[in-house]
Amino acid sequence: MDNFDDLLPAHVKQFFEQIKNRMKDQNSDEQPSPSLPAETSLPVQMAISFQNTRAAFMAFADAVIPSTLGALDLRIDDYIVWILDHFVSIQGEWSVKNIPLSSQTARILDIAASQLMASGNIKAAPDYSSNPDGGPFLALSPNDRFEAIRLLENQQVDLEVLPPPYRNNGGLVKNVITSLHQMVMFGYYSEWFSLGSTRQAYPEDQRIERQPFLWESLNYPGPSYGYRAVRGFLVDKFSE
Repeated sequence: MDNFDDLLPAHVKQFFEQIKNRMKDQNSDEQPSPSLPAETSLPVQMAISFQNTRAAFMAFADAVIPSTLGALDLRIDDYIVWILDHFVSIQGEWSVKNIPLSSQTARILDIAASQLMASGNIKAAPDYSSNPDGGPFLALSPNDRFEAIRLLENQQVDLEVLPPPYRNNGGLVKNVITSLHQMVMFGYYSEWFSLGSTRQAYPEDQRIERQPFLWESLNYPGPSYGYRAVRGFLVDKFSE
C-alpha cells in the first residue's frame, strides 16, 4: 500500500520518523572494529551462525519489562520484529530503501552475548533450557543481557564480524539499540496487544479484539481536554 504512512496517527508517525532518522546509514561515520583481547574475539563462522530472530527479541523484551504481564506476555517481541521489517530505512549510496532488519539485528544481540560468554564476564551460567532453539542472548540471565547490550552501546564488540549493515558501523549499532528500547516501551504502552489477530495488519484493517487493560491497571484517569496550569498572576494595578 503506497499511502500506508498517511493512515498512521501523527504521534505514531513521529515515533517512526525518529527511528528512521536514527537508522540511516552514515557511511562517513563508519568506525573501525575496536581492538579486543584475543580470547574475546569471535570467528566469523561463529558470529553468523545464530538465526533465531524471535528468541533474541523475546529475551530483549523480557529484560526491559519482565513478566508477569510484562512485554513478553503482551508479545512485544512480535512488535519489534514488525517495526524493524516495515518501518526502517537505510541510506544507501544512491537512494533510501526500506529493508527488513529484524534478522540482522537479532544476530548482533547474539554476537554480543557470545562475546560476553567468551570473555568470562558473565554473572550467571547460560541457560538454554527455557528455549533449546534459542541463541546465546536468550540463554543469558537478564543482568547479563543488559551487559551484552552495554557492549553494543559502547561499541565494545568486534564490529568486523557483525552482519551488514552493522559491520564496522558503530554509530548504527548504537542507534538501533536505543531504538529497540523505545520500541519495547511504545509497543507496551500503546495497548498494541489489544488489537489481537489484527495487530500486524494495516491500520484500516485493525480492530480492538481484547479489552484494553494496561492504562486502567495503572489508574490512568483518561484523556482530558485541559489541565490547570499557571498562566500568570492577577494584578490589581499596572503602570509603565
